[in-house]
Amino acid sequence: MPWYRVARVSLVALALGGVALLGACSDKDEPAPPAAGTATAAPATAAPTGPAQPTPTAPAPSPTPALTGMCPPNPDPAPATVAVVTQPAPNASVTSPLTVTGMVEAFEATFQAQLLDAQQNQLAHVVGMAQQGQVLSPFSVQLTFTVSAPTPGCLRIYQQSAKDGSDTKIVHVPVVLMP
Repeated sequence: MPWYRVARVSLVALALGGVALLGACSDKDEPAPPAAGTATAAPATAAPTGPAQPTPTAPAPSPTPALTGMCPPNPDPAPATVAVVTQPAPNASVTSPLTVTGMVEAFEATFQAQLLDAQQNQLAHVVGMAQQGQVLSPFSVQLTFTVSAPTPGCLRIYQQSAKDGSDTKIVHVPVVLMP
């Protein structure tokens, strides 16, 4: 073989090796382009074998609304820095006696807990005491109620204004009252 052919084959091999080396050193996750003279396979595609058939699907069930609690509009919502109910969770199903826990900042540590039905009839009421007054402090109270069927309800935690006796700093928690 003449020297110029050996040199040409060597240069082609060197060039292909350089391309492969550069592709391997890339910091991208892209595949390296195929080297010259390399065969590449075309991606396989499936040809349709006939007219498209609709896929049968089951009819969607009609949604049944879940029973949820129901609270009236809150005229004086308490900020989380004044009152928080940790139990029960909103829309929880609850039974009697209902244990209510949370944190409240109340004058002389006194607050009210009330349970209403969907028509806003009072089912239970207690005067609660937090562990301390005038600071956000833990509380726990129990409310006893009676219902004959699952009933939407509203738990209210609030304070009474010393000025005019109105309900203030109110927390509403919608619940479902269970027999």
